[in-house]
Parts: sequence; structure tokens; C-alpha cells
Amino acid sequence: AAAVQMHKLASLSAELKSKVQDAGSALSDVRSRVTQQVIDAAGGGAAEEDEIPELQQHARIDASLRRLYERSDKYMRALNQVCEMSRALSEDFANVLADPALGQAASAFKAAKGPHAQADSTVLGQVLYRNVFQPVRREVEGRKDFERRLADRKKVRLDYEAFRRKQVGLLQSDPTNKSVYEGNLEAAAKTFARHSEGVARDVAAVNAERQQMLSVAFAGLVLSQLEFFSSSAGGPEGGGVVA
Repeated sequence: AAAVQMHKLASLSAELKSKVQDAGSALSDVRSRVTQQVIDAAGGGAAEEDEIPELQQHARIDASLRRLYERSDKYMRALNQVCEMSRALSEDFANVLADPALGQAASAFKAAKGPHAQADSTVLGQVLYRNVFQPVRREVEGRKDFERRLADRKKVRLDYEAFRRKQVGLLQSDPTNKSVYEGNLEAAAKTFARHSEGVARDVAAVNAERQQMLSVAFAGLVLSQLEFFSSSAGGPEGGGVVA
């Protein structure tokens, strides 16, 4: 009987030991899940790009503006070159053609590309410079304070991510002070969120101003180009050239 009783006690002891181990494993799992939730809430890793939508939109607009800056300058230069070469070609043809009818047409073409057309192209270049090139250049080169604001945002984001990684590391290596590190992460996340809201507001305002400028610049480009081609097509016809 004593032996049976001892066997029962041994079995009960083993069962209790197993339950304690299971409870310890469950507690460890809970701790792991809580730690992971904190990590997820703080951000799982350092982001390569800022996740604020307004900043992403700003990056796209800024890249387009820099291309427009370069290409609008090339466009104006190319337009001036086209006008100059058109005048040169009209003079060459007018001077060399022997056929009377073609000679008359060449003279009309030369007249259409003469001083009056040159003045028109000069005015067109001024319109393009004022309505397209200059506003784009002002946006690309004239927002130094805003660029410093964006540089400050990048530094704040990197500092926050470094602090968060440190706190997450401490949270994993020193779970006894878990509440302290979680509080630090929560406070830092709130501060960073307030900073993000301010940046988003400022960037949204700049994006709206740039969109308005781009709309006006595009309208100026289209109207100037239509006027240029209409003038180019209509000049020789007025001189008697048959289409």
C-alpha cells in the first residue's frame, strides 16, 4: 500500500511539473507576442523612404520640375535655332531658284521669315521664358528654407529610428524593465507623429502651390506653341504660296 501511495505521489509530482513547464512556455509566448506587438507598433525596421504620402508626392513633383527646368531651357534654345535656320534656308532658296513661280514662292517664304517673323519669335521666347522657364526655375532654386525643412525632417526620422531600434533591443535583452522601454517607445512615437503631421501640412501647401504653377506654365507652353506654329504656317500663305 505504501508503495502504491508513493507511486501515486510520484505521478502527481511529474504531472504538476509538466503543467508548470507548460505554463512557463505559455507565459514566454505571451511575452514574445507583446514584444513583437511593440516592435510592430514602433515600426519593424528602418524605412528607406519617408512614408508620408505628401512627401512621396513632393518627391515626384520635384523630380518632374527638375526635368522641366532642364528641358524648357533646351526647348527655348531649340526654338530659337529653328527660327534662325528657317530664315537661313528661306534666303538660300530665294537666291538660288531659277524657276519664276518657285522663285516668287521662295521670295514670299523669305519675306515671311524676315525681320517681322524674327520679332515674333523674340516675343515668343520672352513669353516662354516668363510663363514656363522662369516659374519652374524659381521653384527649383528658390525654396532654400523649405529644403532645409526637408533636411531636418530626414534627420528627425533617422534619429527616431535609431532611438526606436535601441529601445526595442533593450526590450528584448532586459524584459524585466519592459514597461520602461514600452513607455519610451510610446512617447517617442507620439512626438514623431506630431512632427510628421506638421511636415505633412507644410509639404501639402507647397505641393498645391507647385501644382497651380505647373497648370499655368503648361497653358503658357501650349498657347505659345500654337501661336508659333500658326504664325509659321500662315506667313508664307499670305505671300501667295499655294498649300
